[in-house]
Amino acid sequence: MRRILVFILLNCLICGIAEAQIPVILRATASEQEDSTGCNFVKELTRISYEAIVNGKAKLWDSPAKEIQIFPSSLQAIEKSSATQFVNQEVVFIYETWTNSNRDLKSATQGFLFSNKSANGEEVAYGYVDYNDLQDVCLRYRINTNANGNYNANLANYIYSKNYNYKILQFAGKVIDNASDSKKIKDDFIGTNKFNTTSFSATEIPQKMVVWSLDFASTLTGAKADSSRKLVNAITKYLYENEEQLFNLGGDKIQTHLQKGKWKITRIQVSELWKKVNNSVGYDPSGITIYINDTPLNEILYKDMMKMEVMVEDRNWIEYIRGKDFAFNILSINNQEVVRSQSFIYQKALQTYDWNKINDFVKYY
Repeated sequence: MRRILVFILLNCLICGIAEAQIPVILRATASEQEDSTGCNFVKELTRISYEAIVNGKAKLWDSPAKEIQIFPSSLQAIEKSSATQFVNQEVVFIYETWTNSNRDLKSATQGFLFSNKSANGEEVAYGYVDYNDLQDVCLRYRINTNANGNYNANLANYIYSKNYNYKILQFAGKVIDNASDSKKIKDDFIGTNKFNTTSFSATEIPQKMVVWSLDFASTLTGAKADSSRKLVNAITKYLYENEEQLFNLGGDKIQTHLQKGKWKITRIQVSELWKKVNNSVGYDPSGITIYINDTPLNEILYKDMMKMEVMVEDRNWIEYIRGKDFAFNILSINNQEVVRSQSFIYQKALQTYDWNKINDFVKYY
């Protein structure tokens, strides 16, 4: 009977104030964030917030009432005395207002309440930060994303879209103390609608930062292996003919070998922005690192790559790299490392599968 009454009250509450500004408090837990969202929202929120607080870009208060400011030195003293770390919080609380007017669902984030637990289970209160103080860093700072994430996403994207797992702790002043009631509010108030749809571009291009190394081992056979060695030979020829360029790239690190003419390229690593437009993948190199006798030279950025006249047969090396007609191994996608044994599967996923579900493809391949 009590359960039925609670559901009736919730229905009345939701229906009666749908178009009003509804104060809500959300609870997001680090261990409940899913790989499919592209990042661990709680970990990224605490990381970016901590940097902003310590660097004086955001003020930390004792509570949402903002009566006492907690300065960075005091926060660090709290961490030290409690043997906890701000960036290792399991739970954060998010204060917002929601409106739902004719299925136009909007949220306005007020701020975040941060806390932790010590090793003996005692509550450690860090404080409250206004979202207005964090908005600039949330928009500007790049977040750590896995292979499912979008490289150009920022924390504000996740906050506005609610692209993270959360439970509703309070709704319109009423405490929601169980998961089923939280789910009911989501089902009835949100449904299949999305938050703040006008805040996002409908033409946003999916992007991933892919780092790969050229595979030109002598044991490899086939056309792609031959193409890999053609690229290595072209770069080697260019550096031999432009020794000054080699020293400008940091060749002085291996000057003894250079003087004896006993150097060779042992590795080539490329950082590249992959973009997906109309199901077609494009490649924009951002930099290349050449290893001479296992020692890395300085990274050559794209703007400098354009100035170097490295030709692979009749093609400029940038166009040759974009062509991908050679053997290579993916080392990382965004901030996620890729083991060598799975490199080919990740390549296939990026070429053929939903970019929001790259890890799923690899997991079930």
